[in-house]
Amino acid sequence: MKPNAVFYDIEIEKAILGKGQSPIPGIEYCAGFDDHANAGVSVLCAYDFANELPLVYCKDNLAQFQTLVERADWLIGFNNLRFDNQVLRHNGINVPEEKTVDLLREIWRAEGLNPDVFDPRTHGGYGLDMVCIANFGSGKTGNGALAPVEWQRGQIGKVISYCHSDVQLTARVWRRIINLGELKHPKTNGTIKIELPQFNRFKADQ
Repeated sequence: MKPNAVFYDIEIEKAILGKGQSPIPGIEYCAGFDDHANAGVSVLCAYDFANELPLVYCKDNLAQFQTLVERADWLIGFNNLRFDNQVLRHNGINVPEEKTVDLLREIWRAEGLNPDVFDPRTHGGYGLDMVCIANFGSGKTGNGALAPVEWQRGQIGKVISYCHSDVQLTARVWRRIINLGELKHPKTNGTIKIELPQFNRFKADQ
């Protein structure tokens, strides 16, 4: 039996200026990573694990994601509790915290770091790209910072493909954790021991 889990990731509609960057003419921006209310959602990609079904949500069907949320036992992402869920809340989607599994927070917790207080000196370097390069030899297929710019320029397929790839990478990281109980460390030659006990009974299916 497969877990009734949904993996998901969003791309935002408005770009975020990096430190020292100048605005690109014709591109809309929000105020920063914490401006959840104004970031917008360009696309949400999800993978219904139990039914092996990839799903794509844009403005025309975003509200339908709520039905999937309510049906799932777990909503699994990477930095989803701090970012994706907050942006979605401002766009009419409620992802309950008690159902949310945030793999980045689990990595931080396993490293003895406080997942609720971000310090770039200690918490940096554990992003999805670096974790996947360390564990699988290849990382993300695009740049999340560029996705809003590409979306606004009409590169819709490119952004959807990138978002969907992130969902698949997140699922791959999750599988490694529940099957091996560890990840290769993205910053050292060691390993990070991680336990997700709520999924122990599903190990044989992965």
